[in-house]
Amino acid sequence: MNCYTSFVGLFPLLSRRISPLVKVDEISQTIDSDSFTVQNSVRFAGPLATTSFSTNAKFEVQSPKRVQIKFEQGVIGTPQLTDSIEIPESVEVLGQKIDLNPIRGLLTSVQDTASSVARTISSQPPLKFSLPADRAQSWLLTTYLDKDLRISRGDGGSIFVLFKEGSSLLNP
Repeated sequence: MNCYTSFVGLFPLLSRRISPLVKVDEISQTIDSDSFTVQNSVRFAGPLATTSFSTNAKFEVQSPKRVQIKFEQGVIGTPQLTDSIEIPESVEVLGQKIDLNPIRGLLTSVQDTASSVARTISSQPPLKFSLPADRAQSWLLTTYLDKDLRISRGDGGSIFVLFKEGSSLLNP
């Protein structure tokens, strides 16, 4: 699913840029109606690695339109480092364009070491942690639902607009 929201904390993610070199690659939600679980995930990509952050939760259907969510676990994915470094010609920081061509030669000599480090780090398991039960609950009220689109409101006043993967609404 693609996600749009009014939740202010996600605005930097949804703008697709966290810094000049890191972007949000994908935001997804996977719902398993058999086990009443949901996983929310954000994948970040940069010139040196990709990684993800996700939450795992259980949900309880309280009415045809309302679900109670209990977040149980957070997972920080193991960075998947690239073995080749791709640096753009320039980046913009605080409105200033910075030429990165002068450091390209330096990066070439570091590339072999980076490849070895990448293989070591990428083979590690993800970091999983429990979320405190007293602060990890929420509810969602679905205000619109069809085969392609879901619009929900959260208990904090947030609005979530999600498109189903493969939906014709995602194609311009």
